[in-house]
Amino acid sequence: MNVKAQGLLNAAAWVREKFGPEALERVFAACSPAVQERCATAVAINWIPLEEFLELLTAVDRQLGAGDGKLAEGIGAASARVNLRHLGLRLAFFLARPEFLMRRVAGVWRQYNDEGEMLVLSFNEGEMLAELRGIATSNWFLCCSITGWLHEAGVATGMKQLVTRHTHCRGTGASRCLWELRWNTAA
Repeated sequence: MNVKAQGLLNAAAWVREKFGPEALERVFAACSPAVQERCATAVAINWIPLEEFLELLTAVDRQLGAGDGKLAEGIGAASARVNLRHLGLRLAFFLARPEFLMRRVAGVWRQYNDEGEMLVLSFNEGEMLAELRGIATSNWFLCCSITGWLHEAGVATGMKQLVTRHTHCRGTGASRCLWELRWNTAA
């Protein structure tokens, strides 16, 4: 599976911003020369092997985290903020219905990944269920980054008091990867 280099570059930028350049150097020191080179030379729209992104997520956790996936969630949320920061897109999020927007967000998966699909299985008042299907490689840290991305996208659509949970993960032995989003629908 290949992914856009944008995720790798966003992850490195997030670590630098949140923890400082010395922490980023520690993370890079724990990565292979290939990942170090990719972070130095890649263009966001280049396709790269998923394994390089997973290597960086793992190194961030081992060097700076606690093994709970929270840093990968932060990286995913930061990537969503970068992807959603354009004014026109923000205006569309403000004007459109959350269900329509979240189905569009799920459909964006194939723009950044050459395998699999993100599906909105259900969307009801105050809750949504999403599933990632069709990828060969499953990894806990990848799923944590997706959790952060979905959460930030939900916040951008106006979901108040949003709680996003990765309820089933192939990376930890489940048969599928599912996310549940719940939010307050009161005005």
